Amino acid sequence: AILAIFALSLDLLATCGLISFGHAGLLGVGCYVFAGLTVLLGGSPNLAFPVAIVAGAVVAFLVGLFAVRTPGAFFIMVTLAVAEMLFSWGYRSKTFDGANGMGGIPRLDLSALGVDFNNPSTFALAMIVMCAIVWLMLEVVVSSPFGRTLAAIRQNPSRVSALGGRVFVYRLAAFTASGAIAALAGALKVQHINFISPDLVSWFVSGDVLIAVVIGGIGTLVGGPLGAALLVLLKDFLSSTFGHWYLFLGA
Repeated sequence: AILAIFALSLDLLATCGLISFGHAGLLGVGCYVFAGLTVLLGGSPNLAFPVAIVAGAVVAFLVGLFAVRTPGAFFIMVTLAVAEMLFSWGYRSKTFDGANGMGGIPRLDLSALGVDFNNPSTFALAMIVMCAIVWLMLEVVVSSPFGRTLAAIRQNPSRVSALGGRVFVYRLAAFTASGAIAALAGALKVQHINFISPDLVSWFVSGDVLIAVVIGGIGTLVGGPLGAALLVLLKDFLSSTFGHWYLFLGA
């Protein structure tokens, strides 16, 4: 379910014709901000959670100011470079114990609502509900005039620009929203495993979510959750059956 939320963030970006190969960097922003505020600063996870999401949006906005101006493969390489910079920082960061990682990350405290996030079944159900909410919200966005404009930009950005459409602004808005959703997935991911390490920001993670979106159907939204579910099932089956299972996944 968390991978599906992450896939939805990338699929939203694809609706305007942009493909990121460094989306793990935005996931990592949510991971590290949530972990830093809760474990290192002793803050409330309930406050750290929205801050992590906002941080993802801010980073995406700043990166997008120059990244979304670059077309095609150049955009892919810029996003990959930014993610690798974050990976390198995390690998060397003594604050977060570098490559060894840091544990003890708490989950949201919803005891006032009678919900125990430390219960695995409850947490799993909450993630499924969260995924459904994000998907429904994005379906509304894509069906709106804003979403229709993103689709038009994907089909023919030059024509949209000639008609007076502000292609850069719309792409930047999509990238910023995508960053917020990716950071949301990151903040949920570290709560799920109660641990953070640079592996969460590696290009393998960006590759996995891109595979999930491509398998499910890129630019369709529903393809993100479907592809994520299929990818997890394939990984579980293939890795327990074959040694070089990535070859079969690639095929």
